[in-house]
Amino acid sequence: GCVGAKRETVFIAKEKSLREGRALLEKLTVTPSEAERFGLTINKDGRRRSAFELLAMKEVTLERLSRIWPEVGLLERKVAAQLSVDARYASYVKRQEEDVAALRRDENVRIPGEFDYSVISGLSSEVREKLMVHRPMTLAQAGRISGITPAALMLIAANLKKYSVKKLVK
Repeated sequence: GCVGAKRETVFIAKEKSLREGRALLEKLTVTPSEAERFGLTINKDGRRRSAFELLAMKEVTLERLSRIWPEVGLLERKVAAQLSVDARYASYVKRQEEDVAALRRDENVRIPGEFDYSVISGLSSEVREKLMVHRPMTLAQAGRISGITPAALMLIAANLKKYSVKKLVK
């Protein structure tokens, strides 16, 4: 009820175009040797790369890809622009999704009562202070404290691993 029917129709159509455009770019593949014939230098590991993967490279544009695959040039201009941005950021999005999955796996990791948050570089003073006041018992509890970001949780998790190793060595 928040969005009018016309706006919803436009959104659904754009979403469909993006999905189809990405599917096209992921379906079109090239080997390193084939890419070289088109003036693209990629790692010669024998692995096929999709047009979407190639688009993540700085020197690769949709115009350049359309010389290899003419159907790429048929993508609607706004959809093509969005797909270019999506390709450039895909590796970062994937890494963040992996970080979130790792945090979910680690959320039951216990935090020792004597754990020293002041030794964690990268945590803001505000986050350190909140952690020292609340003294969460697990990463999950730490994550529920207002202002504790996923990045802060990743830093805590990494430092807990170092802490555990140091304790084992002693």
